[in-house]
Amino acid sequence: MRTNQPESRVLKMRLAFTLIELLIVIAIIAILAAILMPVLSAAKKKGAQSTCINNQKQLGLGMKIYVDDNNSTFPGIASRMYGCQTPDWIYWRTNTALYPSFTQSPILVAVPGMQKPSLRCPLDTSDVDRDNYAANYGDGYGPYLFSYSFNGYALDDNDNNLGMSTVVSASGGTTTAYPFKENSVRNPSQKITLAEEPGSLASDDSPDGSSIINDGRWVPNQDALTIRHGGKADVAFGDGHVQAVTPDFGADTNNNLSGL
Repeated sequence: MRTNQPESRVLKMRLAFTLIELLIVIAIIAILAAILMPVLSAAKKKGAQSTCINNQKQLGLGMKIYVDDNNSTFPGIASRMYGCQTPDWIYWRTNTALYPSFTQSPILVAVPGMQKPSLRCPLDTSDVDRDNYAANYGDGYGPYLFSYSFNGYALDDNDNNLGMSTVVSASGGTTTAYPFKENSVRNPSQKITLAEEPGSLASDDSPDGSSIINDGRWVPNQDALTIRHGGKADVAFGDGHVQAVTPDFGADTNNNLSGL
């Protein structure tokens, strides 16, 4: 019995890791983690973009249903400038004591089951800059808490609606509607209908560090597209398809001005 005890201790010592071996194992694990982390991060972003694209497809479907049900007329512009109007495509104001609730938005009503997450990209995660903007320039409407906006040039100096959304203007106690019809859109497969704007001023979201979404209207010659999807934004076109494009693509009137 006594002669076997030293041999047992020697065997146990041989089965244990040495300090060098342990350090090698840790180093290998660290290297594998360093290799896998960017891959997992890229996969997560790709999955988020797929959700974003699906969101816009659903919104595009809702837009089409609305147009078909309303005499081929696009919904309202949903901007701060023109105030809250019944035809607006989205009811985004946070003060529901004064304005319609989000759940009554025409596009959501058109597509059964569509909820708030369908109007926000999973990579659009911060409200800090939105809140700051609303506090300083929001005119009491509150922050715009969604990622997508509707193409709307609004009216020119002669009160011609350049598209793509209907405009309801209230001035001097008079409310005047300037509808925009579906057949006024030329080359719909090339015209951006729904845009994805920056939700923050971060360098990987806002292309110029100053553009931020502030209402439901995308003004092509003023509002930039986001760059959160590898330097691109997801946008929906007039024919319903969705693709990622650069801010420069979005700023080109050939891609956003309905009559061209």
